Amino acid sequence: MGGACAVCHARWPRPRHRLGESPEGGELLGCEECAGFAADYSAGALEHALVAH
Repeated sequence: MGGACAVCHARWPRPRHRLGESPEGGELLGCEECAGFAADYSAGALEHALVAH
């Protein structure tokens, strides 16, 4: 629901960068630092990392 970063779970500042979609179709949001990290990886690798997390 965008209350915390999908990667590191930081709640402040609220995540604003779209990282992808959850299996249920919800939007996954990330903080600025994690969004930069995610941009370095392919979409498949990011999805795998989020599911494994």
